[in-house]
Amino acid sequence: MSDFLTDCLNLIDAEFDGRSWNGPSLMSTLERLGAEEASSQKTWEGYSAWELAIHCAQCKHLLATDLGARLEPFPFTGTGYFNQPTETGEEAWKRDLAYFRRCHKDLMATLRALPPARLDEVMPTWKHPYREVIAWLCTHDSFHGAQIRSMGLPSLKEKKES
Repeated sequence: MSDFLTDCLNLIDAEFDGRSWNGPSLMSTLERLGAEEASSQKTWEGYSAWELAIHCAQCKHLLATDLGARLEPFPFTGTGYFNQPTETGEEAWKRDLAYFRRCHKDLMATLRALPPARLDEVMPTWKHPYREVIAWLCTHDSFHGAQIRSMGLPSLKEKKES
């Protein structure tokens, strides 16, 4: 794996649940929310934070499975990329946060094992070379984390104690 690809994969990890270049990571943003706030659709775009987190996981699940990873079936249903959770209580939120971490971990293991020769192959689902999809993924969690922080949810308006 090239050094640049390693840097990209490290960036994807950081934007998901590490020391992000772009503000709090996606998971540190999500973990500040309880189920009620996470499921609220009273946002400018009409999406909930939970739906955006599901969307991020769905993109990762699709990429990993297109690369040949054998994963558990995607647990959320719907026709688009912004699916609602099936349950919205605190236990479901905790379960889904754990799923988002597993989904990310599964994708990263798949990407770290990816032979460089496959980077120019076209991803069947999105019809773009894997190298472009990986480059796009470097910003995906960061973008949606910022989107969630801009929703006006009360828990994200308070300064987080260090």
